[in-house]
Amino acid sequence: MTLFILSIVLQLVALYFLLDFLTGIVHWWMDRYGREDMPIVGRAIIEINTWHHENPRKMTTRSYWYLCKTGWVGVGCMWLVVVLLTGHLPWQWLFIGVLGANANIVHQWAHKFPNEKPKVINWLQKHRILQRPHDHAQHHTRPETRAYCTYTPWLNPILDRIGFWFAIENFLSLFKIYTTDRIDA
Repeated sequence: MTLFILSIVLQLVALYFLLDFLTGIVHWWMDRYGREDMPIVGRAIIEINTWHHENPRKMTTRSYWYLCKTGWVGVGCMWLVVVLLTGHLPWQWLFIGVLGANANIVHQWAHKFPNEKPKVINWLQKHRILQRPHDHAQHHTRPETRAYCTYTPWLNPILDRIGFWFAIENFLSLFKIYTTDRIDA
């Protein structure tokens, strides 16, 4: 029984870091390659991201549904594909999906003052389970080419130190897949 519980706890921790990494990849793509004139995602996702970078605190005035609706659509589609391919939805996919769909709320908390958040969120940020405003502020420091992960304070220092984001961009430039003309590097 103890081994089973330990296995679940280790999976939860690994999935939590995977979630942070995956939402970081999405955030990086939106910032570096997303354009407002893109079909479907341009108006629904990229436009919101663009105004967020122009005024980061504006995000704190937006409703839950406004910030999370596209996340839930994406998660719903992902769950549907998993069920169609496998015939069931493992709890790990539920865990990643529910937290992933709420990534913009966690991001929003990183922009709020302590008196604007529930006490439990302040506690989670204080104990570095969720990213603190100080951690996320690094992303909004020019040239805004680092600290894309918004869930935890743990991955960004590692990914930034090893030049992960620039390495991906250099790799993509070899194939001329994308350009980063939208945001000044």
